[in-house]
Amino acid sequence: MSKIESHVRTRVVAYSITNDVEKQVRAVLSYILLSHNCAILLAPIYTSVKELIINAIKANYKNIYFEGYASRNRLHETLTYETSLRLFQLEMSSENAQHLERIAKKEDIKAEIELFENGNILHVIVTNPGRMTQTELKNINHKLIDAENCRDIAEYFLRNMDDPTREGAGLGLILIKMMLKSLHAPADSLTITCEENRTTAYLKVPLVTDVEICA
Repeated sequence: MSKIESHVRTRVVAYSITNDVEKQVRAVLSYILLSHNCAILLAPIYTSVKELIINAIKANYKNIYFEGYASRNRLHETLTYETSLRLFQLEMSSENAQHLERIAKKEDIKAEIELFENGNILHVIVTNPGRMTQTELKNINHKLIDAENCRDIAEYFLRNMDDPTREGAGLGLILIKMMLKSLHAPADSLTITCEENRTTAYLKVPLVTDVEICA
């Protein structure tokens, strides 16, 4: 990436988290943040964007995993969301992940990342093909709303000690939400939406320098 223009949408494609993907994303973020004298925000924002990419790639792998085995498809229809998620996590060894990555590349099932700035707002859009289930979308949106009403991550965990999905998908999103709260970002600065054949995570970060990032 020889030249980066902050007002132009930069697009990165990922089938897995590779060094090249990380370098591209970090380079774009660094350029935009430096141009706004916000280099201090690089670590938390990069970590947040990487989490969104990982979520998208995992979703792609999960869809490939369940579509590739008819018996597992039938099983997925009868098991609860939490049980099927744990089944997938248990079988996601390094070898299986590499196998799913090869299928993703062959079938061109990818996560797409768009990064740009408009005014004093950094925009990051991460999409992957395929819809989340209604249960997944409901769980994640519930967690985001709950996190918006918590002062910090400790309060969130105290409120959700009995949540059976607390160790599942969405915890990375909670950490992103807390980072946004530390920047006094609007409540809609992180949204997860589903269309017919895609899921989109939309992150909007105010580029400001007069706040402290909470560790």
